[in-house]
Amino acid sequence: MDRDTGAATTGLIAPAIAAVTILAATLVDPGFVWADDALSNLGELPAGESITLSFLAESPEFALFNGGLILTGIVGLPFAWRLWTDAENWLHRLGAVQFAGALIALALVGVYYIPREPHGAVAIAHYLLGIVFLWTHGTGSVLAGRVRWGLVTIWLGIVHLVAWLVWAALLTGPIPGLAIPETVGAAIFGGWAAVAAREKLGWPPLRGVAGR
Repeated sequence: MDRDTGAATTGLIAPAIAAVTILAATLVDPGFVWADDALSNLGELPAGESITLSFLAESPEFALFNGGLILTGIVGLPFAWRLWTDAENWLHRLGAVQFAGALIALALVGVYYIPREPHGAVAIAHYLLGIVFLWTHGTGSVLAGRVRWGLVTIWLGIVHLVAWLVWAALLTGPIPGLAIPETVGAAIFGGWAAVAAREKLGWPPLRGVAGR
């Protein structure tokens, strides 16, 4: 496997790691409630606890969630490099930097688990960079002549933002259910990377998505 192929493959592997570890964490955490919690609650260290072997054995969701985010961020970075080397214009290159930034922020969410600071800041940075990346890369694709792919990418960023706006509009009291818009955002970001990786690997394009 050459370097370019290996870098493209990480665009498939990283989202798979995130999906498997986050889903597994939700399944083994008996206290997690989608309508009430944030995904980061899966990786929360309770007050008075320390990270010991007995704690990890009793709370496997802690290692699954935080370890999964760290691994996802690290594994996905070569794909950001592939986006850079395949860039057709300066917007694509800027998008590659934003993509890498989103991955680094994602890994830092796992490093700075609740209640460690700056957990909130790196989590917000991950989602904001993910949205802006989609707009930036999508605009670059439109200008490069890949209009369909570019518009799909831009609209994915819009859907991601709208998911947060709808969630915020429905708030009537204490902030609940962050896990829902967070999952929408993760699915969009990871799904885009997987589709883009398929194309870079030369796999058959998904009907109506890739191409001009």
